[in-house]
Amino acid sequence: MDHDELSTPGTGERLLATAASLFRRRGYAGAGTRELAGLLGIRSASLYHHMGSKEDLLHRLSVEALVHIHEQVTRAVAEPAAPPERLRALIRAHVVTALADQDEHAVMLMELRALSGERRAEVLALRDRYESLVRQVIADAQDCGALRRDIAPKHLALGLLNLLNWSIFWYQPGRDLSVEGLAELFATTFLEGALPRAERTRQPAQPEPKGRTA
Repeated sequence: MDHDELSTPGTGERLLATAASLFRRRGYAGAGTRELAGLLGIRSASLYHHMGSKEDLLHRLSVEALVHIHEQVTRAVAEPAAPPERLRALIRAHVVTALADQDEHAVMLMELRALSGERRAEVLALRDRYESLVRQVIADAQDCGALRRDIAPKHLALGLLNLLNWSIFWYQPGRDLSVEGLAELFATTFLEGALPRAERTRQPAQPEPKGRTA
């Protein structure tokens, strides 16, 4: 591939996708532009016609990952009227979107510290904006009595995001669960685990396995 081939439509996305995969495998510090150019099939000098620096790529990957998930989740939670269903929609949209952009999200979460100055501040602001959306949806579910109120929305949001985000690092398509199945598992686990105490005590007891002896 020569320099002109990297200028064809869609190659900006290819550059970002290749960089995300490389940064995830090697780590941002361990990934070199020479290796990135080799994966793209171009000379190292030609790469700089399409990017300012390696940090520019990390910044753009992080921004696009956060903007995309915020857009998808905002759209998802706008449809259901009931707060518990809005929370379930949020979980579903987060899992589906994050796993569709798995490399980008993994890099954003793990390599954010490598950004400097205003770039890091911008990504942190986008992350905080998204976390605020999650906290608000949780607070709405608490207000209607669907979630326990003895834990602050901030802490429930952090717990939920930790649950959802770590799936990015271990989930492999084609194994036990589909992406949709994983999203439903997380939604059920979180929503039932955070039920108000009175609701938890009213949950039906699970039947003992057949054949079990005392």
